[in-house]
Amino acid sequence: MTKSKRIIISALAIIGLALAIELCIVYYNANFAINAKPSICAINDMMDCDGVARTSYSQFFGVPLSLWGVILYLFFLFMTFVDKLQNIKFLGFLKVFKNPTSYIFTIGLFSFIVSMILGGISVFKINAVCVFCFMTYFVNLLIALNAKTKGITVIDEIKICIKDFFDALKNVKYAICFYLLCLIAAGVLYYTTVTNILAPQIALQNNLKQQIKEYKDITDGNTIGPKNANIVINEYMDFNCGGCLIAHLYLHRIVEEFDNIKVIQHNLPLEKICNHNMQDEGHKNSCLKTSYALAAAKQNMYWEMADILFIQNPESEKEIIEKARLLNFDIKKLKEDANSEEVKQEIADSIKDADSKEIVATPTMFIGMKRIVGVGTYPSFRQMIIEEGGKIKNDDNK
Repeated sequence: MTKSKRIIISALAIIGLALAIELCIVYYNANFAINAKPSICAINDMMDCDGVARTSYSQFFGVPLSLWGVILYLFFLFMTFVDKLQNIKFLGFLKVFKNPTSYIFTIGLFSFIVSMILGGISVFKINAVCVFCFMTYFVNLLIALNAKTKGITVIDEIKICIKDFFDALKNVKYAICFYLLCLIAAGVLYYTTVTNILAPQIALQNNLKQQIKEYKDITDGNTIGPKNANIVINEYMDFNCGGCLIAHLYLHRIVEEFDNIKVIQHNLPLEKICNHNMQDEGHKNSCLKTSYALAAAKQNMYWEMADILFIQNPESEKEIIEKARLLNFDIKKLKEDANSEEVKQEIADSIKDADSKEIVATPTMFIGMKRIVGVGTYPSFRQMIIEEGGKIKNDDNK
């Protein structure tokens, strides 16, 4: 490796390493440090390193992509000086690395291709961009271009890497070391994948999916339960109402426990921004949350969003979007629908419907013609359902 090439590649690798370390800090603060301030690259909804770091796309095999980046740039630095290290007596085994520039070029090119795929996911799937991430993508490209050997084609560079790899495996000692390292790496990756110890966003995603998977086949818009149910519960609720959260959990449990119950959830935000009946401040962001629930319904994911709004309790539009990314919403469509005139009209119609029934508090439920305001204990609510003719699943007496 020429001196100029060594200087350029090592400088680029150091820049990439610095960016990767900074991204590790961003990832940690976004996912583990509850009171951490926004990072310097959390600029707006589109340019938001923190938001990207909180998505399930920010890790691979349970390991943050930023940490993979640290490993990658350390590899580049190692290969940049491996020919020098080979001359040290006790590091003579490093002579197995015969063509370091070919390895740097091949891994750099592969990394750039993967980076472009990640960039596409960021722009078109997550709808948010991590500026530092994109900077590392181009660092990868520059490293590959500077490592490229003149007069040797891309295919030949790759062939050199493959040939050297298999030649090294012919040596029993190298082969044993390689397989041992693979075994250790597989064990570590299995652990990080299963436990999600480094990927809390995946654990949260799995938790959300678990909460709604039992109801997926029996949901339709704001309705949950079998279509032919003979008991219909109409619930009027507000996403910022503590009693409504309890009712939400009760109703999920009722639908799971009984055969013939259907729940229709009606939105009644008690915030004066969208509800003309409200005279004072209160139930902050109820209108915003209702907008996103109705927007989610247009993707047939109303109950997924309802679970997010109730159980995860996001406090801003940005937080709602971050939670929605975990369940693979079409974010662009979700935001457009939530701010559309159509959804505003749906909210107005829902409030008008509640007014016609003289509903002034949430939660208010109608079981048949019976009106119930507020929530009591689950056993008393369950008994009420039984008295109305509710049939418990797998009940021998039914």
